[in-house]
Amino acid sequence: MFYRKVYRRLFFDQTCPLCHVHPASSLGICEGCHVDLPWNLFPCPSCGISRDHPDDHCRCCNHKTFTVDRTFAALEYRFPLNTLLPSIKQRYSLHHLGWLSQVFHARLEDQIDQWPDVLIPVPMHALDLIRRGYNQAAILAELLGKATSINVTHSAIIKTRCSQRQHNLNASQRRTNLIDAFCVTSRPIADHIALIDDVMTTGSTLNELARLLKKQGCKRVDAWVLARTPDPDSDEDT
Repeated sequence: MFYRKVYRRLFFDQTCPLCHVHPASSLGICEGCHVDLPWNLFPCPSCGISRDHPDDHCRCCNHKTFTVDRTFAALEYRFPLNTLLPSIKQRYSLHHLGWLSQVFHARLEDQIDQWPDVLIPVPMHALDLIRRGYNQAAILAELLGKATSINVTHSAIIKTRCSQRQHNLNASQRRTNLIDAFCVTSRPIADHIALIDDVMTTGSTLNELARLLKKQGCKRVDAWVLARTPDPDSDEDT
């Protein structure tokens, strides 16, 4: 009885980390905040952009080719994600990754048609990792790995060159920016891999990693991202 009370207090009697008013549910936030999250209800299976209907044509995919076989984005990169995720990177608000991973996992269970063999987080360059102290994509991958019982590997791909942030570059600069930026260190890894990241902006990095993995014999590479930036032609701020 004592341990059950402790367990309930630790995991079910906590205040919601978003509103700081209502008690958190089993998903880590209160029911009101959960409903108000910017859900990506019908993500495009190629680029992850939100659509109004699952049968809608995605205008962002016109004249584009993708190496990633399927993209899944749980949320849109709008409030509160567009303030929360930068704070995780810059202010060490790592505790938010706990409930975010639970929300992510719940959406995956509803949407994923085939579970991968291995999860691989998008790697950071060693110098960037030292400066920040952690890789939020790696932490997210570990939490998802525990929830899904899927193995996580951190050393299969390394970032060998520091590069500029992709969202500040145009399309041609993005492609140049990623040349020789990553290296696959172990092969074969698995037939079906899911790449894990917190935010997908252009998809260039994920598609480059998928290209390298398929070059080494991987048959299917999916991208699982917590949040996807809105359509650049829409009125949403990113």
